[in-house]
Amino acid sequence: MIIRWIGQSGYVLKTRSTEIIIDPYLSDVVNRVANRPRLVEAPIKPAEIRADAVICTHNHLDHLDPDAVCEMPVSQRFITTNEGKTELEKLGRHNAAVLNLGESIMVGDIELTAVFADHPAEAFGLIVRAEGATLYFSSDSLYNERLFEIAQYRPDITFICINGKLGNMTAAEAVIVAGKIGAKVNVPNHYGMFASNTEDPHAFTDRIDNGFIMEFDKAYDVRQILNGGEVL
Repeated sequence: MIIRWIGQSGYVLKTRSTEIIIDPYLSDVVNRVANRPRLVEAPIKPAEIRADAVICTHNHLDHLDPDAVCEMPVSQRFITTNEGKTELEKLGRHNAAVLNLGESIMVGDIELTAVFADHPAEAFGLIVRAEGATLYFSSDSLYNERLFEIAQYRPDITFICINGKLGNMTAAEAVIVAGKIGAKVNVPNHYGMFASNTEDPHAFTDRIDNGFIMEFDKAYDVRQILNGGEVL
């Protein structure tokens, strides 16, 4: 499986036969709405997306990006929350499925399971299983001991928010959560997009074993991340 970080909590995942995109923030809508310009160029043009599914873990602008959604093909399939589906329908996108907590769905050869996230909006974290690997994406979440229960899924890699603002745990809290989950490798996210809402990823990786910082818009084989970034 190949994974690419596209900023914030956004990732593109590709297996040999399936592509999914998680929480793509590809416009500058947050600047338009809240005067917070993006710090990096969008690495994907929404109109060119042909993913088997786009997963929006909750209905906030940097996870369900309305400006980007409106540029995607009308037939694009989405997986999201109840609130997310309502928003997508307002945007004229009706190919959307709701994934409730504890439920799983197959997208091609990728299995997705919605897990607990503690956020002001209705939200879920995500367990992704494909090609022998299990990945956990925290989405946006405050610190909550219920997150420790993610350990039961035995993720190989944890991708966890660290920015400590607007309903998200701090880097120090993320260290505790990741330590309890016990993944082999721990990757920080949700930083570097907005000057007013960011964090130094080293505040996380320097305090936890097997921390790994992904380069923006670089494709990694999951096995490469598990191998500390060394080319296989």
